[in-house]
Amino acid sequence: MTYPDTLLSLIRRTPAAAELLVWPFDFDISRTDHVEVVRLESGDALEAVAGDGAGGTFFLCGQADGERPVLYADSEGQAGLIGSDLIDVIQLIVRVPCWRDCLDHVSAGLAAMGSAISEGEREYRSDGIDLEACRASLAGLLTLDLPPAADVLARLLNTVTRPGFVLLNEWGDAYEPIAQ
Repeated sequence: MTYPDTLLSLIRRTPAAAELLVWPFDFDISRTDHVEVVRLESGDALEAVAGDGAGGTFFLCGQADGERPVLYADSEGQAGLIGSDLIDVIQLIVRVPCWRDCLDHVSAGLAAMGSAISEGEREYRSDGIDLEACRASLAGLLTLDLPPAADVLARLLNTVTRPGFVLLNEWGDAYEPIAQ
């Protein structure tokens, strides 16, 4: 069993970590039903592991004994890889909770993606949420390193533009890319 696999098990066994992931980080392991039946065009395995408040779903791709990149599919028909494994994704959502907003700037590059962070974090602060305390608590509970935001955004940029991993609905229609 690899660390990404044990990370998911650890989250499931640690209610405090699972609660922090739900709020403020919008990664709910109790919500694994996607809005419709989907499959990968390649025929590779697809396992829903969490959902978010907007109806999106996080999927592990591939077999449990191999590489398992994470694909995110929103409820509006867009999908794309967001991490090479579950560790990348947890680091992304914890370090950059407004990662979806950053995707709006992929075509403009890493600096433009980073510009969305300050606005997103300002919203959390205005709601009285201490993101740094939540990050530190979650990192401790999961024994997880949290690289700088620029590093996790660089990984997101490299992953989201990776070809393949086309998500299809039950009629065979492909989801639109999550980032252009």
